Amino acid sequence: MTAGNEDKLRLLKAEYDRDGFVVVRGFLSDAEVRELRIRALPLADRMTSQDHGAGKYKNVIKSLHHYDGYLDAQLKSGKHVQFLEQLLGGEVAGLSVAWFGRPEGDLQGIGPHIDALGREGDSKGGVTIWFALDPVNIKNGCLQYLSGSHREDYANVMPIPNIDQESTDVIAAELEPGDAVVHSARTVHWSGGNHSDEPRDAVSFFYSCPSDSAERQASGFH
Repeated sequence: MTAGNEDKLRLLKAEYDRDGFVVVRGFLSDAEVRELRIRALPLADRMTSQDHGAGKYKNVIKSLHHYDGYLDAQLKSGKHVQFLEQLLGGEVAGLSVAWFGRPEGDLQGIGPHIDALGREGDSKGGVTIWFALDPVNIKNGCLQYLSGSHREDYANVMPIPNIDQESTDVIAAELEPGDAVVHSARTVHWSGGNHSDEPRDAVSFFYSCPSDSAERQASGFH
């Protein structure tokens, strides 16, 4: 790693530790975004037609890595794995690959929640890296974060009650294709409906952290 990259990583880590999430611009090349779209979107379409959606969220499909070798390889050893380990200062273990679609005109948002699940006493709840495949903004349902909420304890319910979504601590993660946002599973986050005339597709990779128990699973809705 060059000195410039070390400085950039240091800044990203400081932001992640402070806020519980960090945006990484241009993480994927145009070719990598195209490959992820080619692999994930047709698979998600097929699984959606077979009613594999996550409960009431029909446009959330998890465990894509079980059905596609490329996605499985990316979960285990994609270039983002080394980045996450450098960001967190320890190993991560891949749990799942998921598609999060928000078709144009789909006004169903997802309320404030955390991703952490596991035994009481675990110090970390895992980490997610979320890749934008389309431009992502407030209008079409970008992720929004309650900055610093990873330092507090919240009930693992959805929606978490009494979250002020208009707080000055709320930050919208507006992204371009290839940008990534990384968040702790303990960070409160949510997303709105798609009020635009363009789809909003994203693919997420979920990981457990070094101190997590073997029984922990990370799950999230974005």
